[in-house]
This record gives sequence, C-alpha cells and structure tokens, in this order.
Amino acid sequence: MARLGLSARLAAIGVSALLVLWLLVLAGYYRSAGTGTPHPAPERLAALAALLSTSEPEARAMVITAASGPQLTLSLNAGVGQDGPERSGRDVTARADLTAYRTTLGPALLAIRVVEAGTGRPRLPRLAKQEVLPLAFDIRLADGTVLTAESRMTPGLTLYGVPVGLGAGLLGTLMALTVLLLVQREIRPLVTLSRAADRMEPGGPPVPLPPVTGRNPDVRRLIQAFGRLQERLQTLMKTRLALISGVQHDVRSFATRLRLRVEAIPDSQDRDRAIKDIEDMIRLLDDALLSARGAQGSLDEELIDLGDFLKGDIGDLARSGVRVSLGALPAEDVAILADRLALRRMVGNLIDNAVKYGTRAQVTLRRNGSWAVICIADDGPGIAPAERSALLEPFTRGEPSRARQTGGAGLGLSIVRTLAEAHGGTVEIGAADIETPAHDSTNTRNLAGAYRGTAVRLRLPLFQTDALS
Repeated sequence: MARLGLSARLAAIGVSALLVLWLLVLAGYYRSAGTGTPHPAPERLAALAALLSTSEPEARAMVITAASGPQLTLSLNAGVGQDGPERSGRDVTARADLTAYRTTLGPALLAIRVVEAGTGRPRLPRLAKQEVLPLAFDIRLADGTVLTAESRMTPGLTLYGVPVGLGAGLLGTLMALTVLLLVQREIRPLVTLSRAADRMEPGGPPVPLPPVTGRNPDVRRLIQAFGRLQERLQTLMKTRLALISGVQHDVRSFATRLRLRVEAIPDSQDRDRAIKDIEDMIRLLDDALLSARGAQGSLDEELIDLGDFLKGDIGDLARSGVRVSLGALPAEDVAILADRLALRRMVGNLIDNAVKYGTRAQVTLRRNGSWAVICIADDGPGIAPAERSALLEPFTRGEPSRARQTGGAGLGLSIVRTLAEAHGGTVEIGAADIETPAHDSTNTRNLAGAYRGTAVRLRLPLFQTDALS
C-alpha cells in the first residue's frame, strides 16, 4: 500500500464507492425479493402424502421422481415402530413458526428436523425474511411408510441467511473501507501541507512541514519539494538583503566622497542640484534596504501612539516649508506596533507624492474597528480608478505630464505598500473629498480649503491589549 501512487489511491476510493453502491442495491433486491420460503408449503406436503398413500407401490417411484426438485428431495422409508424410522438432526417440530405444518398434517407429522451439520453455532442476523436452514419433514403414510421431504438451501443463500453475492459484496466493502482508511492516512499530510503553504512568507520564519517518513512516494516527494522551495526562498531573501546592504554601504562611501567634491563646484545652482541628486540617490538606497527588511520580516517593533507621532513628524515638515497640515485627531489614543523609521518613511513618501502632484497635502487620522487609518489627501488632478492599483507596483508612475516634471523612480508607493504589508496593513488609493476649516486645533500650519484630488489611505492594525494576556 505504501508503494502505491496517488492516482492508485484515488482509483481505490472510486472503486470503494462503487462497491458500497452495489452492496446497497443488492441488499435491497434480496430484501424485496426474499418474500418466498425455501420450504415446501404445508398443503403441498399434505397433498403428496395423500397421493402416495393412495398410489400403488409401483407408481410411488414415479410420483417421487415427479415431485422432487432442486429444492425438495423426497424419499420413502419403512416405518420402524410407532415413532417412525431412526432420525438424525435437531428436532424443531415445536417451533412457533412451524405451526402451520403441525395443523395441516396433523398426527401424520412425525417430526421436523434440521439436518444440516454444524448448525448449532451462532448465526448472523438474517437479511432474508424466511428461515433458510434446510429442514426435513417426516410424514407417516396410510400404510405406515414414512415419507421424508427434505428441503434444500435456497440457491444463492448461505447458512447465515446472507445471499452469496451479498456476502461477497460485504467482504469487498470491508476491504474497500480498509483501503479508504489507509488512503486517508496517507493523504492527510496534504491537508497539513496546504495549510503550511498558506503560512509561507518569503521573508518570514520557516514553516514546519509534515514529516515525510512512512509516506507514499508521491506525497513524500511533494513535501520534500516544498521544503526545498522554502529553503531557496529564505536563502534568496537573505542574499538580496545582504546584497542591498553591501551596495548601500559602498554607495554611501562613494556618495560621501562625491559630496566633498561637489562642494568645490563654483556655481551655486549646479552645486545645489548635484547635492540634491546625491541625496535622492542615498534615499533611494535607504528605501530599497528598508523595503527589503520589511519583506523579510526583520523590521523593529515598538509601541507608537500615532497621534503624537503625526503631530511631531508633520510639525517638522510644516516648519521646514512643506505645505502639509494635520486634521483633527481622535480623542483616544491610537497605538500601534511598528518600526518608527518605516512608519516615518511611509508617511513621508505619501506626503511627498501629495505635494509633488498637487500643491498641498492634508493628513487625517481615525480609528475604524481594529484598524488605524491614516489618510493623506491632495488637491491635484486625481488618479483614474483604472490606474490606481498599477501605481502600487515598482517603477510605475503616473502619466508623463505629471511624473516626468517632478522626477522619481516610481518606487514611493511600492515601498509604502511593502512596508504596510510587513506591518499587517494595507494601502488603498482613492479620491479625496475633504473640506478643511479655516482653523484647527493642531500646531501645524493650516491650509484651509477643499481637497478634491487623490487620497491615499494607509491602514495599520491597532495594538490589542488582550494579545498580551
């Protein structure tokens, strides 16, 4: 069984189902068809006894031959004493279901015997509606001769009252059920493997797989293949993170030396543009490294109150000249577990996009069930619904008239999505519809007016206190 492949096991399941169906049909047939009795009717025995009693001895042989058949054997024996011939077998004359024979045959009935050997052992419950054990009827004729009418087993029935075909079907079904249990035992690891595959993450910890010992070859090879795949994914992510870390370190060294040389450029505009290019390059590498760490699940976590975080971060941006404002905050604390640097990068990238593609940005915070929702809205031209999901992919930018003037590599939203998913959150791009009052309660610079451009909503799971219990 352990050497059978998966296809053979599935075939066994199908055959077992057919056997069970066949067994049920056969049982129903025998149950409905088993209304007759294998024993001769009392009237038939009485008529035979009367006919033989009035027949000449020479004619009795012909009557015996004519009345005998596959299910009934007739024989004549000379009477021995008043009780008839010596009889073998268990006497069942007094049995309740044989009352009709005693009534019809009367004093001529000497005995009803069970002549089958070995019938004293317990029998299984009878599926047929009649007694199927062979019986012998001893009947005294008028001249004292004893007529023995021995009934035979109904064709297709056994001593246990089970039809031969039904017994074979029952045995086959029991064997099929055994096969099914073995198949279920062998295939059960596939269910465990599917659950483990659902938990696999490229940057997450290794997921335990079902043991492969004692499994059939197909399942064993499949589990081993998933194990090798998981190991390759882990190695790939570690290699990618090490590569980006190494490149970032080397490029930072080159950028530092280049920055020193840039300081010697006499034209201040050219110098500022060169410095900005160097800073953008370093930031791009930092974003790539942070995104790789997020995908690998190696971000740091700390308890952060989003209200205080946004007040401080957006206040710094507003004081540095960025046209961003902070809307009203929830009255209660909005605490999450997050990497502070990754959170700052997500909010910073979204605000940077909002200011680039509009003229100003507004940040709002609210609670939605077990989620904290940060919404960054702008007053730009907006994004068509068909293009919103594509902008979350790496190196994807909006229309050229909008992106080429502002620059960018098309990684901002992709990095935000990667970091959000690393925190168990999501990013959604929609349309903005915000009316900002002339004054709010924050210390950031207020930019009143309507925001009808794009709104990017960053959803992060709230910190649950019951998770600590």
